[in-house]
Amino acid sequence: MKQQIYLSLCLLAMVELTACGKKSQPPTAIVTPTPTPIVTPTSTPVSIAPSPTTIQPTPQLAPPVKSLPPVSVKIPKLKPTPQLLPAKPTISALPSSLYPQPAPVAIPLPPNPVKTKANPKPEPISKLKRPTDPAQQITPVGIGAAKIGMSLKELKAQAGEGFEFPTKTSFIEGFDAIAVTKAGKVQYYIPYPAGTQFTDTDRIQHLMTDNPNYRTEQGVGPGTSISQAASVYGGATLSLSKENESREFISFNQHPNGLAFRPKPVGNQAFAGEYPESNEEYLKTQKYDNRAAIGQITVSCPDDKCEQEH
Repeated sequence: MKQQIYLSLCLLAMVELTACGKKSQPPTAIVTPTPTPIVTPTSTPVSIAPSPTTIQPTPQLAPPVKSLPPVSVKIPKLKPTPQLLPAKPTISALPSSLYPQPAPVAIPLPPNPVKTKANPKPEPISKLKRPTDPAQQITPVGIGAAKIGMSLKELKAQAGEGFEFPTKTSFIEGFDAIAVTKAGKVQYYIPYPAGTQFTDTDRIQHLMTDNPNYRTEQGVGPGTSISQAASVYGGATLSLSKENESREFISFNQHPNGLAFRPKPVGNQAFAGEYPESNEEYLKTQKYDNRAAIGQITVSCPDDKCEQEH
């Protein structure tokens, strides 16, 4: 029995030997040491856990960019554009009237119009003084020595000594003017389209005066009250239109041909007439302040004469 046990042990020992004659090493157990708690006199034991390890992600590199070979571009040579001088307008291309009849358009009313009593008790109309000097008379064809259709050179010869003819830019919207002056005072203006030149050979199409020394044959001129002018030319109607920059005009029942009248409002009033509150585009009224007077008188050439070339 003992021999059988001995043989069995010998066989078991021979099996455990490797082919190279070495015995395999048994696995080694890994034992993690337990942290020793820190003990203080006044506190209970505190266990400290090991700090976790932070793993940083590996940055991904962008693929390299292949540079393209430079491309040569040929820029064609451009020829400079010749600048054309503006053509000088002819008489037919110019407006036929300095103050054309306004077309119906929208008109904004003054934000705070001054209310005045329409046609207050009229004051006695004094006798109008008629001009005695032909050089200061307003007619349907001219003012003083200036006549519609006359060239500026001819006017300079007719006016005589003491007259000067300076240029006034931005006279009114769309117009410059030649100011005909004597002794430093403007007698009347020769309006012409803004941006053009008025030379000695150009012919007069429009004349305008606000000088009270110039009057019509009936004695009406700048400074004459509207009611006085109405006593000569009949009832007055005042009108204005936004298309014509809200300019106000006066027409009479027996309106003299070739003349245009503009009123001069009283004080700080926007208009001489009293217009109804309305959204209409074109307004007319026969109600006006009797203290208002004529401010300007304009003479313009007839349409057929304005069409002439020069």
